[in-house]
Amino acid sequence: MEISTLVLLVIVAVLLVAFALTAWVLIRRNRRTRDELQRRYADEETSLVERQASATRELQSTHSETLATLTTRHDAEMMQHLEAHEEQVRTLTAERDAAIANEEGSRLLAGRGLRWELASREVLVDACEAAGLDAIVATNIVFSPSDEGSIAPYCAQLDHLVITEKAVVLVDSKNWKGLILDGKKPSTLAGALGVLFDESALPPSFAIAVSRDGGERLDVRTLLGSESPASQVRRQARRFYQHLSARHGSAPYLQACVFYSHPDARVWTGGLDETAKAQPTRIASVRTIQKALLDAQTGGPAGPSSHQLTQLVATVRELGADLHGTGRFAAEFRSPVPLNFRMPVHGNLSAQAASSEGPRIRERRSERV
Repeated sequence: MEISTLVLLVIVAVLLVAFALTAWVLIRRNRRTRDELQRRYADEETSLVERQASATRELQSTHSETLATLTTRHDAEMMQHLEAHEEQVRTLTAERDAAIANEEGSRLLAGRGLRWELASREVLVDACEAAGLDAIVATNIVFSPSDEGSIAPYCAQLDHLVITEKAVVLVDSKNWKGLILDGKKPSTLAGALGVLFDESALPPSFAIAVSRDGGERLDVRTLLGSESPASQVRRQARRFYQHLSARHGSAPYLQACVFYSHPDARVWTGGLDETAKAQPTRIASVRTIQKALLDAQTGGPAGPSSHQLTQLVATVRELGADLHGTGRFAAEFRSPVPLNFRMPVHGNLSAQAASSEGPRIRERRSERV
């Protein structure tokens, strides 16, 4: 073999060895670099996980603290709102109780003025409703008459006015019980009764009331002539007519009615007192008041004009009357004192505290309903 070939082979061998060494070195270096990169990646991943866990713990801690703070604040605000609500409830309850007390006090004061007319007002309203009348029942009208020849002013009181578009009826309520003879002589009821009274001395207009005095004795009340209930209500009608005429220049005709309003009254009467020259005075009881009011719608002069009706209602309102409407007037005129209201015993206010005739009247109302 030639020397040049040998040298060439040696050179090739050396190059191969050098290449192999170089490849081995590069592989080792790459492996170390890869291991180093893997270690760094693992360290960075571990550090990232730790930082993430730490951040999560911090967030959870911050969230817990914030939640605790908000819970504490919410609880405090809820307590404040609850206390404010309870205080508002107490205030509203006190205001409600005060309003109820004021309402009851006002009702008591209003009822005090109607003390003696409460039962008769209820029966009149019931009668108007049962008769289908569009009516205004005015109760307890107090005015100052201007009688000729009177020296000092005085007050007159009217029990009731029943006002419709066809008639104005002045109703004088008599809360009498027992047997009542109005314009009828006792002998016409029973012949034997004639010996008890001097019937020849009885004037055309009179009333006799016989009732028990609470024991075995009988109480006899006799009102004759100008003192009879019919004469009294005619005087009231005349005075009120004069009062309205002086105030407005004109006044509607006032029909007069004596109303024996006690449910235990047994009235013996012809129904009309015709002793006066003017329109006859109607005499009615609880059992006949509805018919009397209906008869007044057609049995008297022409009813009030619309102008007179407006003036009359305004006047009685100004005079402090209690107004209660029926029919189409029911919504406009509603009394603050309920129909079943009775003045309490010993000042104990109750709409159900009734006088002796009260429950019976309410029973009649419920029967009609």
